[in-house]
Amino acid sequence: MAFVPLAPLPSTKSFLLLLFLVVLLFLSHQQRICLIHRDSPESPLFDSSSTTDEKWRWFHQRSVAYRDHFQAALEGCRKSLTPLAREDEEAGFDQISGEYVMEFAIGTPPVRVTGMLDVPGDFIWTQCVPCPGCSPSPSPLYDPSKSSTHITFSCSLMECISLEKHKCSSNDTCEYIQSYANDVPTSSVLTSDVFMINSVSYNNMPFGCGSDDSFYTRQVPARVGLIGSDMFSLVFKFSSAPFTFSHCFRKDWDDPFGNTSSDLHLGTDARLKGRTSSPLTKCRVGKTV
Repeated sequence: MAFVPLAPLPSTKSFLLLLFLVVLLFLSHQQRICLIHRDSPESPLFDSSSTTDEKWRWFHQRSVAYRDHFQAALEGCRKSLTPLAREDEEAGFDQISGEYVMEFAIGTPPVRVTGMLDVPGDFIWTQCVPCPGCSPSPSPLYDPSKSSTHITFSCSLMECISLEKHKCSSNDTCEYIQSYANDVPTSSVLTSDVFMINSVSYNNMPFGCGSDDSFYTRQVPARVGLIGSDMFSLVFKFSSAPFTFSHCFRKDWDDPFGNTSSDLHLGTDARLKGRTSSPLTKCRVGKTV
């Protein structure tokens, strides 16, 4: 009878390396992101000199802007929604009127950026150097020329062609065009670079490099789309299949000036025990609801 020799057991170092890689892979499929209300004292955008009247005025302006943005984003979906789904969708407008900010880093070496979470948004934007039309920012702007991992997309690449509204510049770079709330159009150059959230890096993350203030408010240098697109938004790029996220959107009238923070969970970390979930549905116009 012939005996088949057993494979040698892995050494302790090999086993530890394998274990480390498994843990790293698991962590890369989950994220817990701290969201801070932009008017919170913990926010880098907090203005201690602002009066209560000013805070209420900004709060009202944000609510109106987000209502208009949600209505515009979902207008093309209404015909494909049932009457009950339309009632649920409209009932949720007043519940998600606040603006949260989050911090991440872009590039090599990394530059820390503060971005506003845009729930129905389908893209990640940030103001980039040079930015002649930008207001002063509380943090340094990302400069693609100083990042060794920066890539600019050409018009012939699939990432550019897949964009519903894009145009080619004179040097064949891809520009993405979109309007927000007040219908003021803005454009950005489609770019990719290393993104880092909570010390976890994501290579070749596509985003838009902007050079004006059209898409930004009150000195927020970036906007992070959460669920709008299955190619560029945060939940689809940073979480693992089946693309899950969880976040408790508090009612702003309980804390209109943002003294509390909350967490956004992506990927496997978003599956909360004892909680119900709702599937994301793709509309005919490409929006997610």
